[in-house]
Amino acid sequence: MPDIPNNKPSADPSGASALETSPRHYTALQGVGRAMEILEEVATTPMRASDIVQRMGLKWTTAYRSLTYLLDNNYLRRDEPSGVYSIGPRLYSLGQAYLLAHPLLDAGTLSLRALAHETGSTAQLNERDGFESTVLMAVDQRPELIPKTTPEYHFPLHAGSKGQVLLAFSDPSIFRAMIEQPLLPLTDRTITDPAELFDRLAMIRKQGAATTREDVQSGTGSTAAPIFDQTGMIVGAICVIKKVNEMSAQPNDPLTSDVTAAARDISLRLGWRHTIAPACQSAWNSEQRPPSTKQAPRGFTKSRSEQSTPTKGSNSRKEASS
Repeated sequence: MPDIPNNKPSADPSGASALETSPRHYTALQGVGRAMEILEEVATTPMRASDIVQRMGLKWTTAYRSLTYLLDNNYLRRDEPSGVYSIGPRLYSLGQAYLLAHPLLDAGTLSLRALAHETGSTAQLNERDGFESTVLMAVDQRPELIPKTTPEYHFPLHAGSKGQVLLAFSDPSIFRAMIEQPLLPLTDRTITDPAELFDRLAMIRKQGAATTREDVQSGTGSTAAPIFDQTGMIVGAICVIKKVNEMSAQPNDPLTSDVTAAARDISLRLGWRHTIAPACQSAWNSEQRPPSTKQAPRGFTKSRSEQSTPTKGSNSRKEASS
């Protein structure tokens, strides 16, 4: 009997099939990746085709094909008079589907609304996306909306109480990767020194909450607390945002108690219990403090002890707290 040809794609030693490693398949994956990158660029800033070509370094023909497909399938829309592309309705529907069955929203919506009502402030449920904090839901009890508190705004983790809480209770590998690049300031009160941020995160883990003032935008401050799941992993942060002149300067601010109580209630609904320690704690205990990037003030001279070279057997790394 003649051999029956096997038309199934053969696998290479790494486990990838011939289809997956074929040039055509790779090109298709490149096209998908390019389309996703275009969507991310346009989601950040609506722009013309020429801007997309320039910012992404694409050929005109490549950009045209991608934009045509995204426009024809309603992932993008185009303003005809200006030629500016922006996010389309189909992509919006996909984003809403992400929120529809989100466990943090299922567990936290009632507590979020109650917190906003009790504090008379803007309250948010947030999660981490890479090196940014993202707003899943915002509730505002004020007739005057505080700027940049709605879900379309994202901020780096080193700025604002919610970002710092999400960073403080995440694995320290996130922190290490983040400080490989400069920490950019949003205001003159934003922490941009890795060593200072490291100390700040340690204090947040000790206190279980964070409060910041005017480090995201002038005139506002916030208080946030972590939300944990049944394993002690941080899954989000609940945050209250106020005008800075409405915030208390007292160490035992009732707002902090209200926010941490709401975070605890949501965590309990997600399966967390008081006996479960944060999953990141042991990893942070062994994490070394990064060097400071702050420059010494003009005219500052190191003391003789600081200038001396450590002898063999002495501790060559001075702790910042010493």
